[in-house]
Amino acid sequence: MTTLEKENIALIAVAAAFSDGRQSEVEREKIRELLGNLDLPDAAVLVQRVLLKKAPLETTTAALSSPESRALAYEMAVCLVEADGHRNEQEAQFLTRLGELLELTPVLVKQPLEAADALAAEAELPPPIPAQVSSPKPLPAPDLDPMIRNTALVAGALEFLPQSVATLAVLPLQTHLVYRVGKAHGYALDAGHVKEFLGVLGLGLTSQAFEGLARKFLGGLVKKAGGGLAGGLTKAVTGPALTFATTYALGQLAQRYYSGGRTLSALQLKETFQQLVSSARAQGERLVPEMKTRSSSLNLSQLPGLIRGV
Repeated sequence: MTTLEKENIALIAVAAAFSDGRQSEVEREKIRELLGNLDLPDAAVLVQRVLLKKAPLETTTAALSSPESRALAYEMAVCLVEADGHRNEQEAQFLTRLGELLELTPVLVKQPLEAADALAAEAELPPPIPAQVSSPKPLPAPDLDPMIRNTALVAGALEFLPQSVATLAVLPLQTHLVYRVGKAHGYALDAGHVKEFLGVLGLGLTSQAFEGLARKFLGGLVKKAGGGLAGGLTKAVTGPALTFATTYALGQLAQRYYSGGRTLSALQLKETFQQLVSSARAQGERLVPEMKTRSSSLNLSQLPGLIRGV
């Protein structure tokens, strides 16, 4: 893609992320930070252009001339709309209008929506049992390391798949990972608790999806030392290795948190997470060939089952 096409796809992605009007300033600032690391002219001001309505969809879509760039823009928009839950009416109207402006065929509109719907359904967690949440029964210490490692490997392998929606599957994988770890220690968690847990770590659902998609399709996304979602990660860490490290660290942190009776403070959670990600970096880099091999046997139809049964 040309630089102009990348910039306009980024503008469409930002518009999709904000199409429900509910994104917090924290989430907006995270997306500004991610855009600032893109190798695009004036990338840091793209969010402001969207918020000030200086990048109308009619203009950004018209700048995409190739069928590939138009299909990619739509797929990314679907992923960002669905990242924090199934699309609402406002988001659905945005996607309908976007598909029309991009002049996509009904098939190209339908496929990513159906894939995202399937993932959204699988990402839902069972309702918690209040007694279990407040006073879990003591359980034998489970060996969760193999499950955590395998989940992280699958998450990294998804980075090799060409479809945008494959990146979207990383989020419910991580959500269910935290849920399974909590359940193993006697906590039946709900979606709100897991979302809050991820938010404490700086893993906002929309911004994390934006990061993965930008790194995968727009290129040039480089972590600044001490910044970004995982902090201190450089371009030496590839997308699959980064996703592995983040997912593996998340699982290990959840294990410490719930096995210890949820006594860690927000600051302790953040600091421990950064340390765990840093220690998992080298492991993720070594396992990139294994993740690539595993990706060759993955396809989109398997994603819903993988989310629940990794």
